[in-house]
Amino acid sequence: YNEYKSYLRTMPLYDIGIASEKIPVVLEFGEYHTKVGFAGEPCPRHIIRSFNVKASNKIVEICNPKLTEEELMEELTTFLHAIYFRYLLVNPKDRRVVVCENFVQTDLFRSCLSKILFKQFSVVGLLLTPSLPLALVPLGSSTGLIINVGYKESSVVCVYEGMVLIKSYMSIGLGSHAHLMAIKKMISEYGEVTVKSEKKKFSKTFGELELSQLEDIRARTCFCGERPKEFEDKTFAKSGTETQYRAVGMNYPLKDGHHLTISGAVRERSVEVLYDSDGDDNSLGTIVLDSLLQSPIDCRTELASKIVVIGGGSMLPGFNYRLKQELLALLEYPRYDNLTVKKLKFFKCNYYASIMSWVGGCIMGSVEHLHDKYITRDMYYQKGEYTLPNWTSLHPPIRDAGPSTPIRRTSSPLLAKA
Repeated sequence: YNEYKSYLRTMPLYDIGIASEKIPVVLEFGEYHTKVGFAGEPCPRHIIRSFNVKASNKIVEICNPKLTEEELMEELTTFLHAIYFRYLLVNPKDRRVVVCENFVQTDLFRSCLSKILFKQFSVVGLLLTPSLPLALVPLGSSTGLIINVGYKESSVVCVYEGMVLIKSYMSIGLGSHAHLMAIKKMISEYGEVTVKSEKKKFSKTFGELELSQLEDIRARTCFCGERPKEFEDKTFAKSGTETQYRAVGMNYPLKDGHHLTISGAVRERSVEVLYDSDGDDNSLGTIVLDSLLQSPIDCRTELASKIVVIGGGSMLPGFNYRLKQELLALLEYPRYDNLTVKKLKFFKCNYYASIMSWVGGCIMGSVEHLHDKYITRDMYYQKGEYTLPNWTSLHPPIRDAGPSTPIRRTSSPLLAKA
């Protein structure tokens, strides 16, 4: 992987467009990171933050649902211009694009993205694919239960024989951000810093940690331990600081030669926030089993034996083992008596969990016989947004219809007949 990355840094631009047909660009827009690269490559060229920085140092997130159409058009245009001309260093004109989009992406974002790509960047074709099912493509499997631990939320969906079971889609507002906030809270309450051989409380001496420091602490020191034995008591109030742990403390270097002591509780138990129940008695483990309950009964055993965990939040050491322990413990609860699943098996991925969906889109962009699945420039100019797929609709997108008045799309064939 490292040798390939070093090769990419030194590869001349003419290697990209030496073929008769230009290589498609693969984009995956996330809430916190955006992955960009070319089809046929094993990893993204760049992983960049999903925001723009204004002249006034104001940060604007491109996936912010509160943006108006004009604001989103402006921010996306700036962001895509940076992707093509600063990071990829290619001309977008007459080049196909594969977009690995969020399964529940807003229509406004998809509409603005397609309008910018076709009308301002003159791409020749656009392939919109849901990111979660793409995680099965590198594994060579058409069936699986995909668990995505993202930045602000975690989501689960079942795919059986290439068909996405939309009813099984579940999500919860717990992800990497919740883990970072748990680390921040535990350090502010119990963290100690060494100043001139004297230990002082961190919050009173240095205040609060920055987000970049929290991410560095999470990557360097944190891991997932075994399920706390206290959780077997159903009346126990889950808390990362009250449970037993085996990890030892570590010193994290700060500015001016000071060291912050990261306790074993922070290292091992801060991730337990993902398994704490919210107000609706839901957690990362419950939405996985609830997703299985929403799938057909004859598919559950096979889905439970093909679990795929993706997303940057799942890259902590021991994450899959801890998740499996939680799921097996929850299966004993009366809530899941009807779920006749006793064994759980996880895929062992050959790629990093954070880029699994992007690699799937990269493979899709390399397959020649999928060219007819692209939305071409001519189709878009004729039918506009009616050519964009809708993952919650039973109707296919309108592409080959004549130049007559666009047909109104509905979400059900029964409504269409009416």
